[in-house]
Amino acid sequence: MITNYFKTAWRNLLNNKLFSLLNIFGLAIGLSVALLLSLFVIQERSFDTFPDRDKIFRYIAHVNHEESKMLWAGVPNAIGPTVRDNIPEVKRSARTLLNGFGDNASITIGSDAYIESRLYWADPDIVEIFDLQFVHGDRKKALSEPNTVLLSERKAKQYFGDESPINKTVELDRNTTLKVTGVYADLPATSTFDADLIGSFTTSGFSKDLKWDNASFETWIMLNDSDDYRKVEDYLPKMINEHVGAEGTYYTLSLQPLTDVHLNSAEIKAYSNRRGDAKQLQQLTYLAIALLLMAAINYMNLATARAQQRSKEVGVSKALGASRKGLVGKFYAETALLTLISILFGLALAVMGIPLFNALSGKMLVYTTLSHPVFWMGLPVLWLSLTLVSGLYPAVILSSYTPLEALQKGKTVKTGSALFRRALVVLQFSASIVLIVGVVIMYRQMDFVSQRKLGYNPENVIAISIGSLKNDQELDALRNQISALAPTQSMVVSQAFPGRGESGHFIHRDDSDKQGAALSANRVIGDIESVLQLELLAGRMVNERVNSDTTQDGGWIFEAVLNKYAVDYLGLTPEEAIGKKVSAGFGDNTYIVGVVDNFNYATLHNPMGAYAFTNTPQTVRYLMVRFNTGDLRETLRQYEAAYKRVVPDAPFDYTFLDSHLKSLYQSDQQTASVLLSFSVLAIFVGCLGLFGLAAFTAEKRTKEIGVRKVLGATVPSLVRLLSLDFIKLVIVAFVIACPLAYWGFSKWLENFAYRIDIQWWMFAMAGLAAMAIALLTVSWQAIRAAVANPVESLRDE
Repeated sequence: MITNYFKTAWRNLLNNKLFSLLNIFGLAIGLSVALLLSLFVIQERSFDTFPDRDKIFRYIAHVNHEESKMLWAGVPNAIGPTVRDNIPEVKRSARTLLNGFGDNASITIGSDAYIESRLYWADPDIVEIFDLQFVHGDRKKALSEPNTVLLSERKAKQYFGDESPINKTVELDRNTTLKVTGVYADLPATSTFDADLIGSFTTSGFSKDLKWDNASFETWIMLNDSDDYRKVEDYLPKMINEHVGAEGTYYTLSLQPLTDVHLNSAEIKAYSNRRGDAKQLQQLTYLAIALLLMAAINYMNLATARAQQRSKEVGVSKALGASRKGLVGKFYAETALLTLISILFGLALAVMGIPLFNALSGKMLVYTTLSHPVFWMGLPVLWLSLTLVSGLYPAVILSSYTPLEALQKGKTVKTGSALFRRALVVLQFSASIVLIVGVVIMYRQMDFVSQRKLGYNPENVIAISIGSLKNDQELDALRNQISALAPTQSMVVSQAFPGRGESGHFIHRDDSDKQGAALSANRVIGDIESVLQLELLAGRMVNERVNSDTTQDGGWIFEAVLNKYAVDYLGLTPEEAIGKKVSAGFGDNTYIVGVVDNFNYATLHNPMGAYAFTNTPQTVRYLMVRFNTGDLRETLRQYEAAYKRVVPDAPFDYTFLDSHLKSLYQSDQQTASVLLSFSVLAIFVGCLGLFGLAAFTAEKRTKEIGVRKVLGATVPSLVRLLSLDFIKLVIVAFVIACPLAYWGFSKWLENFAYRIDIQWWMFAMAGLAAMAIALLTVSWQAIRAAVANPVESLRDE
């Protein structure tokens, strides 16, 4: 019996090719996107699935002051050892520090040079906490000695080929030799810890001197039991009070379970690039369900369009003795076959679409997720659910016709609730209009971000990494080489460039201002004003520090240039600030020598904050150069050649400031691209449903159209008549969609400190676009019905 159902279903699909292709294509498109999103959701929920993960936690620093609240995964380097020594429930503890607080590392092996961005310094327990699988070396002794390093299997292959790397050496930044003591299996894409190289923490220079103020060290612990975290959290405030004092610290501490880290760290400042977003994942889950429902709605709408034709088939079958149960089975078999074909096509499209999905979203969906058991267990459930929903109308409604209803001439069979059908189309177009409005708002905001004046000029500025320079003599040689080149206008040696690498401090009004305001500090040597084209409001820029810059008792005198925001916080005018001491952790004798106008050194997601340029003894990492416009490729070649003349054995590592600035908004751009793509697909799927309803309407009103034509109606008037109903549906969808879009994307814009206003024309544009798309969709059916020969339409009468 079941075999016969499927044979009949196959013949029906072949005999109705247009209906079959529309449904298969529509379902396959919707399914491919839904499957891609499902794969991504599965992958995001599969992070850090190694033994004992429920016993692993990391410390989180809560930094609160009167201006804002921040969450940092970095904590002082004293936290880990102190808690481990005082709480026996802590089984393992490991501090991690990304090289140079996030800067690239230069690795040289003989004449070969490499730029590495994921070199971590870590305590030995990191091997057990993240369950690293060793390929070579002794995991028990890993990282126990200074000047040792572990390589991922991929890096070992890249550096040494098929040779064993154990006991071989690599040179870091031309000044530190590291011995390879182990090789671990490449960390999967679903690991929060994303190290390509792991150096012993003792080599970093931060292991001996335990401090309580520099919160730069992500610290992980493994407990004997997951419930022991309460004992640790109870101890943390006591520890801070004992070692720092209740009023002497700017942070409080808590623990975050590893199981929560990936999806609940979007607002936490951390080193790992692999951070998910629980809200985004929830939105994508809803979107996948919505696309599946829209595909199912299309099937029902197209089944409605064929109702008149199928009703006669039902009437003949019932007249020949077919039962309703048999007809239900027949219609469900047809739906099951069609959805199975659609799922297979959709799965093929999803697999082929993984690279496109990664390019659009900036995510790293890997093919291995296809083998996840949840995915393959979900496919049969998806097939069954889609079959039950999609086949509901033809199986329940069409099978209920009596032979008299189905076969009576001129009798229009009941085809379910017209209101319900129209509601489905309204739902589809409401979603489409919301997405169109979202695309308009997002792209307008991105354009606003790119056009807004930042207070400095990032164009034609290159930041050359100088981490591989061994001494001041090499730095002076490089400065001389660069300054002698024709493209060079000005240059400055700096600790950081805007948005990357600044030190975190707090500026205080006076001794009673215990909390202070967050301040970003950047040590500079040279003409920072000219390089960034800053506006100096008062005073001068900092001078290079010299040996005579000392007080009578031998203490150093430092200089600082504050931005206007910092001066306003101190309650001073720019002119009043000159010569005043500043309390910001730079030293007791730090004086303000200049004030620059505010500039957006971070992204426009963040409000303006306090900033300082200083000549304090911080490590400098970049040579920033402003150059003339012209042949960019030739300019870059000249700078690389100059660099190689000074340090021929190190890689030339550089960043263009404007490119870096764009990268800060990459996530927003990718979100807009994904939304645009989904909008196009949602509109396409919605158009298929509208096409089905238009076909049904045209078929239902065939004889009415014939009569009107006999009485003199013109084709344009008939097209307007048939299109009017759909215009009404789009208007209803527009009314529903506008408040939803306004509410949803107002929330999205709240992520930006500087944002556009949502304006009426954005909604009008979306409504007109939806109207045009709807009219184009139904016009073919409307024109086809309007130009039909009335003799054919009225022949049965």
